[in-house]
Amino acid sequence: MKYKDSFEGAICIVLLLANDRYPQKISSNEISELMQSSNAYTKKILANLVRENVIASDTGKGGGYYLIKNTDDISLLDIYYAIEGKTKNYHPKHLADNFLEGASDIRSGEEEVASFMEKLSRLICND
Repeated sequence: MKYKDSFEGAICIVLLLANDRYPQKISSNEISELMQSSNAYTKKILANLVRENVIASDTGKGGGYYLIKNTDDISLLDIYYAIEGKTKNYHPKHLADNFLEGASDIRSGEEEVASFMEKLSRLICND
């Protein structure tokens, strides 16, 4: 299963914010420097994580990004959805089964995706 490179970046950001070696609130510039990535790339990931309520931010002096949930309550699926979007409403009707030979390959792919999503939901950031 393929996923966006920013999924890895988002996992790293959550782990960075959970790490006791760093301040409770970290600026996007500091996160970019620590991850050795561009600030634009980092800000895009941060915005997605904020939108999905995985992290939050405060502006001004003493501001920065921080976790709003305990790592026990953040699954990799939460992070995946922040980056890839939620696609829970997709319910295939398997119309190809009616006219395509080998359509079972499609079902196999769907099962692989479902298995991947189920595994992500069980993996929490505290593991």
